[in-house]
Amino acid sequence: MFTVFVFIIALLGTSLVSGPGMARYDDFKVYKVFVKDMQQLNHLKKFRETLPVRHLNELTGIENYYDIAIDPANQQKLEEHLNYFEMDYRITIPDLQKVIEDSLPRTRSSGMEWTQYHMLDDIYDFVDNLTQSHASIITPYTIGYSYENRPIKAIKISHKPNNKAIFIDSQIHGIEWITSAVSTCFFNKLLNSQDNTLRHMLMNYDWIYVPVVNPDGFVYTHTVERLWRKNRRPTGFSNSSGICYGIDLNRNFGYEWGAGSSWNFHEPCDHWYGGAKPDTEPEVLALQAFIKSFPDDYIKMYIPLHSYGNFVLLPYGHTIDYFPPNYKQMERIGKGFADAARVKYGTDFKYGATGVLNHSGFVSGSAKDWVYAMKNVSYCGSIEMRDHGEYGFFLPPNQIVEVCAEVTDGLIGMLKAAEKENLFERNSASGVSASLWMTVMMVFCFTTILDLLVMK
Repeated sequence: MFTVFVFIIALLGTSLVSGPGMARYDDFKVYKVFVKDMQQLNHLKKFRETLPVRHLNELTGIENYYDIAIDPANQQKLEEHLNYFEMDYRITIPDLQKVIEDSLPRTRSSGMEWTQYHMLDDIYDFVDNLTQSHASIITPYTIGYSYENRPIKAIKISHKPNNKAIFIDSQIHGIEWITSAVSTCFFNKLLNSQDNTLRHMLMNYDWIYVPVVNPDGFVYTHTVERLWRKNRRPTGFSNSSGICYGIDLNRNFGYEWGAGSSWNFHEPCDHWYGGAKPDTEPEVLALQAFIKSFPDDYIKMYIPLHSYGNFVLLPYGHTIDYFPPNYKQMERIGKGFADAARVKYGTDFKYGATGVLNHSGFVSGSAKDWVYAMKNVSYCGSIEMRDHGEYGFFLPPNQIVEVCAEVTDGLIGMLKAAEKENLFERNSASGVSASLWMTVMMVFCFTTILDLLVMK
């Protein structure tokens, strides 16, 4: 996927829908480009030397599609470049500003509903209302504060003692609005549905939920720059556009940070900058501390929600040379999600290790890899939701209900697969620990038998 990224924020006026000073993209087109080999990939990396291209998804490898936005004045030149290097492409969005305006929140609602996207205050009000209306089973948390001192809220839902927990978070990237829309929709269903399957899930598992991991970046997408991904801490660097802000929170976790990292990981003014070192961001540290606060072997599944691409991404992202000890088990659980999510609308999800699905394009410093390796959680898998087709990050709000339905079905299928794998009954905290324990026991038994034979 391709990403040579020049992030030049153009503050070009106001909008009837967006606030004053909001960056505009009138008549910007979005191109979906297929990169077949390394030669094309290298050419693509050089595009930003002569074109103000804006890459919307990260450059990770060959045989992948990448979405590029560009202003009207440079569209013909971009097409000439693409044709010259024989790259297949098509225009998916003819006017990016119109798509953005169609998806902006129109009103501040008195309650949560899923026909439009919502801002941070709406989402936090929703979480507070859930806590009040289900006070006997919900524990609220403020797990920390963002760089700009916004609270990072969370809840834990628990019907009875001794349940194992499933941890879900969303909106670690500001641009990925569909993630908090779907997570709020799912938890509303989970807590209020009379469906027997959802009732079983609610009663027999604890649920831990962080709706917005990156509140500063999320607010910034509503007030200044819809395409913003990172948090809002200054990096200490600048370029021709001024001070460079933000670290990609999902590249800042301290497990194999920087190992096999993709191009531009270490560029302070780029959109996928992982920071000067790992574990530096207040949002990352808050999430880590919150996860660490729970007993070992309590959280059995960690499911961060992302967009886009229709994937279930498993550890690891930094390599394809080795895999987690219980990787095959996680694959079967990921398949449970994919099979169930396909039923209603035919949406296909691929599942597997991040490095494999990115065609050997590596990603390091992600939350899921850190949780799996450092907290020994048995199943860790990021769900990359719609869209793999026309809209990318700018999925129309009229699709929120559909995406919520297919993700809910997918989570039901995933949980059934996990139950079939006895994931919640293991004494060890993860496949890593279980594998090591079984090896130790086998060696112990074997040496004991040998000792007995020698004694005889």
